[in-house]
Amino acid sequence: MVGLANGLAVMADEETRSLWDHISGECFEGPWAGRRLDVWPVRMTTVAARLALDADAELLLSDHRSPRQWATGKLAARRIHGRGLLPSFFHRTMSSEIDPRLARLHQGLGIVDQDEGLFIPIETIPRGGAARLYWRGAELDIERDLADGVPFARWNATGEAPMQLLTRWYGFSFTYPGCAIYPGPGSTEFDAPTA
Repeated sequence: MVGLANGLAVMADEETRSLWDHISGECFEGPWAGRRLDVWPVRMTTVAARLALDADAELLLSDHRSPRQWATGKLAARRIHGRGLLPSFFHRTMSSEIDPRLARLHQGLGIVDQDEGLFIPIETIPRGGAARLYWRGAELDIERDLADGVPFARWNATGEAPMQLLTRWYGFSFTYPGCAIYPGPGSTEFDAPTA
């Protein structure tokens, strides 16, 4: 990580020092601007939940923290996660106002398909339960494990996982402006078509 843009981590490659969006994989500045890296979903979980699935799972831990990571973690963690405040230096990196449709730190599952985004507020997915919705012409199954509470989505027809991440609203809405929100007010876009 070399900095922040729109309150989100910016990555740089060692070869050209081009700047990359860590969510979309797109290079937005430097010699490789306009190129895009392959991205794929990574299922977030806790150590306890993973070990419950596979007691022999190998866990790799790192104690490396840059001074910036350490300071941010110590000084901002309570403000970010507790009272719902973003540190002032986050705001200085934002190119426009945060989309007002949801609270800026609202947590949810962000799903991406062909550069279109869908944000599903975490409270709409029952913990230990599942939901099915209809989006972009297909059924999407979403489950939320009891052990870790983290939602995960798969296409019903193929069982494949779309690009997705557990995220805060401000970051997802900056990356995918105008994205759909489930459930949309008065919308039937997410309901399966009736016969």
